[in-house]
Amino acid sequence: MVGARAEFLGAGHYLPLANVLVELSKDHAVGARLIIEAGAGTGYYIASVLDVLPKSLGLAIDLSKYAARRAAKAHGRLNAVVADIWEGLPLKDHSIDLALNVFAPRPAHEVVRTLHRNGKLIIAIPTYQHMAELRDSLGLLEVDRNKELRVARALDPFFTQLERRFCHWHMKLNHQQIAYLVGMGPSARHHNPATFAGRIEMLPPTVSVIGAVEVRVYMRRQAI
Repeated sequence: MVGARAEFLGAGHYLPLANVLVELSKDHAVGARLIIEAGAGTGYYIASVLDVLPKSLGLAIDLSKYAARRAAKAHGRLNAVVADIWEGLPLKDHSIDLALNVFAPRPAHEVVRTLHRNGKLIIAIPTYQHMAELRDSLGLLEVDRNKELRVARALDPFFTQLERRFCHWHMKLNHQQIAYLVGMGPSARHHNPATFAGRIEMLPPTVSVIGAVEVRVYMRRQAI
C-alpha cells in the first residue's frame, strides 16, 4: 500500500488536491511554526505545504513504520513518528499551529488538545463522486453518503468551520496507474490483489476518473 501510494502520488495525479491544501495553508496559517499531518502516509501533502511555508517545521504521524520512513525523507524540514493517532498524538498541549488530515481518521479530542489556541485544522474528505467510475466495475468500497454528517458530529463540538472548498479534477489512468490507485486505498485490504488485477484487465486501456474532494478549514471553538 505504501509503495502504491508513493508511485501514484509521485506521478502528480492528486496534484490539484495538494494545490488546494497549499492555498488554504497559505491563507490561514502562513506564520505556522509547527505543522503536523495525522495519518500522513508518505508525507506527500505535508511536504507540499512545507514547500510554500519556509519558516515552518513539519511532523508526519502514521501507524505504518514503512510510511513513516518514506515521510521522513519527503522534505528537509519534515520529521516522522510512528503512532496510533487514536491512542493519542505524541505532542504537548497547544503545540501545533496547523494540523492536516487527508483521507485519514480524525481524532478530534486529540487534535483540539494539541492545537494552539489560534491554530487551524484542514481536512480533506472524498465526496460520493470521487472515483465513481471505478467503484462499480472494480467492486471498490462505497463512499459513505452520511460522511458529512459523521464529520460534523465529530468536529462541531470542538471546532468552528471557517472555509469550505470543493476540489474536482479529471485523471486519465492506464491499468498500472489504476492498480496503484486501488492499491493505496482501503479497498485493497478487503479483496485479494488477484481479484482486482483481473477486473482491471477488463477495463479499457485508458479510463477517465474523476477526483472529487471536499476540503474544510477549522479553528478551535474559543470556549475550549
